[in-house]
Amino acid sequence: MTRADEGDIAGFRERFAQIMVEYGMPRMAARVYAALLVSDSGKLSAAELAERLEAGASAISGAVKYLVQVRLVERGREPGTRHDFCRIHEHTWSHFVSQSDPMLARVQSGADDGVAVLGLDTPAGQRLDETRRFFAFIREEINQSMAKWWRLQTTERETANRTSPR
Repeated sequence: MTRADEGDIAGFRERFAQIMVEYGMPRMAARVYAALLVSDSGKLSAAELAERLEAGASAISGAVKYLVQVRLVERGREPGTRHDFCRIHEHTWSHFVSQSDPMLARVQSGADDGVAVLGLDTPAGQRLDETRRFFAFIREEINQSMAKWWRLQTTERETANRTSPR
């Protein structure tokens, strides 16, 4: 890889991180996630992240902790060594979306409780009913979309295996 390529990659990494920041991810977590995303292996040590992002160890540690908590990355250790690393989950976004159901179910259930308290004959109760119905709809759509996505992934893998030279 040439230095110009490295500069292009670093520029892309920062632009992609900014997209994540604009949608609510903390800045350093977004930078760490983008750094992992653009690395060929999808995994880097804390020291490698700090070097690439020109950031301190505590900033990297906090960002990794956040990313682990929201299930976008996982921590690991190289077998037989004391070297820890951070790795993007395989199928990171489908994994992330499929793990969102418990939170969506809580919002739906909470809105349902609100409807029971306020009643459908009040404006607040009607808003909560719309919230409940919306989250029920979204949960079902996500379940159907994830099933479709996994079928598509399986078909593409099978096609690639049949057409790849042996």
